[in-house]
Amino acid sequence: MRREWGRAAGIFALTLLMLQALVLASWLAGFALMLPSWASSTALILGCREVPAARPRAASLSHVVCGATGVAAFLLAGPAAHPAGLWLAAPAVAVGVTLMWVLRCYHPPAAANAAIPFFTTATMPVYAGAVALGAALLLLAAFALDRADPQPAPA
Repeated sequence: MRREWGRAAGIFALTLLMLQALVLASWLAGFALMLPSWASSTALILGCREVPAARPRAASLSHVVCGATGVAAFLLAGPAAHPAGLWLAAPAVAVGVTLMWVLRCYHPPAAANAAIPFFTTATMPVYAGAVALGAALLLLAAFALDRADPQPAPA
C-alpha cells in the first residue's frame, strides 16, 4: 500500500511538472502553448504505462506526426483554412491517424494535434514549436518515471 502511495505521488509530481512547464513556456512566449491533447497524453503515459499507446516512442512520435500533418494541411488550405476549418480538420485527423498506424506509434490523444491548427490563432511556427516542446516533455516525463519506478503498476 505504501508503494502505491509513492507511485501516486510520483505520477502527481510528474504530471504537474510537465504541464506547468508548458504553462511557463506559454507565459514566456506570450501565447497559449498548453494543448488539450497534452493533458490526456500525460494521464495515459504516466497512469497506464503497460498500454502500448503509452510507450514513450508512441506518444512523442505520434504528437509530432499529427502536429506536422495538421500544419501541412493548414498551409495547403491557404486562406480557406479558417472559414472551412471544420471540413478541413477531419481529413487532417484521418491522415494523422493513418500515419500513426503505419508508423506503429499509435497514441489516440495525439490525433487532436492534426485538427488544432484549424482552430487556433497561433502562427504555424509557434504551433509547431508547442508540439515539439510537448513531445519532448512527454518523452522526458516517461523516461523519468521509468527510471524512478521501472516496473509499471498492474492494470
